[in-house]
Amino acid sequence: MGLNERDYSRSERTPWDRIENPVSMIKILIGINVAVFLVDIVFADQLIQWFGVRGQTLFKPWLWFQALTYGFLHNVQDVLHILFNMFLLFIFGRPVEQRLGGNEFLRFYLIAVIFGGIVAMLYPCAMSLIYTGQISPDFIGVPTIGASGAVVAVMVLFACYFPNQEVLFMFVFPMKAWVLASLLVVGDLASALGLFGGASSTAFEVHLAGAVFGFLYYQLGWSFQWLDFTRFAEIPERMRQKSRRAKLKLHDPDKKIRAEAEDADRILAKIHESGESSLTSSERKTLERYSRRQRQKRELD
Repeated sequence: MGLNERDYSRSERTPWDRIENPVSMIKILIGINVAVFLVDIVFADQLIQWFGVRGQTLFKPWLWFQALTYGFLHNVQDVLHILFNMFLLFIFGRPVEQRLGGNEFLRFYLIAVIFGGIVAMLYPCAMSLIYTGQISPDFIGVPTIGASGAVVAVMVLFACYFPNQEVLFMFVFPMKAWVLASLLVVGDLASALGLFGGASSTAFEVHLAGAVFGFLYYQLGWSFQWLDFTRFAEIPERMRQKSRRAKLKLHDPDKKIRAEAEDADRILAKIHESGESSLTSSERKTLERYSRRQRQKRELD
């Protein structure tokens, strides 16, 4: 190996340099997506009906989890759908995860999925109102699936962090990352507006939602560190500890005696100041109980 080939002698760095540790969150996300894809093949595409997000989901709070689960589903009839998404996630996600850290990247990715899921619920309802004047089942019943929205968010964030990094568009044409991100957003916007003509099954509005989310995350300096997933793992142990504490009742026989003595002293002071007639029936019983306990104690001694 020549001197110029060594890491410490290079004059320029790229966002892909020095990624020494495995990008575990990227691998975990890709692994989950692939596993769900294979399970969906076994279930003959049934998972899409259960976990895909629709406009109808907006009106069924018990199905709002679909705003997250849709992002891990892909079209089993088109393997390129998942291959393309996972490839882009791997290529652009590694430098972004290195920049954010694994936990923050995971939070960013999942919230991007949810943000896109919310748009996927709202958009068909809005289109239904625009075209028909009412919420029509024909508009709000089609499921949206795919990680594309979150992947676009990752790509836009990559372009914000490394705007001048050269990437190969269509694996052939070199261009700056900010140029690629701009073309991506403009293309999705034009497609969402129908400027290219023809119907498409691609949820361009979810792509745009991801782009907006990624840009706002960078521009506003957001951080989701307050969302600590490790707390959920600690919940069972906390519950066990509370249960144990509830069962452990410390027995202190002298505590009751001390409290009773303090009450007796207070009552005697009251008699000294206001006379015995000022006592309430409860105070009389307390004083009698204390006197009886003291007599028993003297007899035992």
